[in-house]
Amino acid sequence: MAEQLDGQLEDGTPTRTAVPCKRCGGWLVSEVSRARRMGPACARHERAEARRVDEPTLFELEARGE
Repeated sequence: MAEQLDGQLEDGTPTRTAVPCKRCGGWLVSEVSRARRMGPACARHERAEARRVDEPTLFELEARGE
């Protein structure tokens, strides 16, 4: 995989844009991750947590008699 560079400093040093992940604070350099402000692992965790919030716990199901 070729490294993508965003520009150069005056002395010719190559640079890349990086932003911190909004979940873990790690540095993101891929365009997709920078656009969503979250890396792929954190995005997976976030989706999994969102699904769990909507699902009732076993204790809640038992209390309802289901």
